[in-house]
Amino acid sequence: MISNVKYNFDGGIVATIDGFQVFIPDNMENRHRLMVAEWEAGGGVIQPYTPEPELADIISIPAVTFWERMTDQEAEQVQAAMQAQPFRTRQIFMTAQSYRSDHELWPLLQQAAIDLFGEARAGELLAQP
Repeated sequence: MISNVKYNFDGGIVATIDGFQVFIPDNMENRHRLMVAEWEAGGGVIQPYTPEPELADIISIPAVTFWERMTDQEAEQVQAAMQAQPFRTRQIFMTAQSYRSDHELWPLLQQAAIDLFGEARAGELLAQP
């Protein structure tokens, strides 16, 4: 039985044949390709290749870079804002070697920077180095 037939990135075909995933060159001398051709003749349709969606770029900023980008006054404002955060959150920010956009606390850092300095300056502070 043939199912889940799809072209892959190199023009070959990936199909499930008798429960096994098979990678098939698009070459009519290949026995599996002949099986797929018969399946097509019976009404089967090979699905087109669709590339995997790219993962959004992850921003990773060394913690020292984040702090170096700030003026002394901005750093004092961030320090004051952090004092309002729970102890665990403060410790994560204080001990982190980098700040990453895929971390659970990135939205908090981003929103705090926007609230304190505006969107443009927050973008500068949190930009990929």
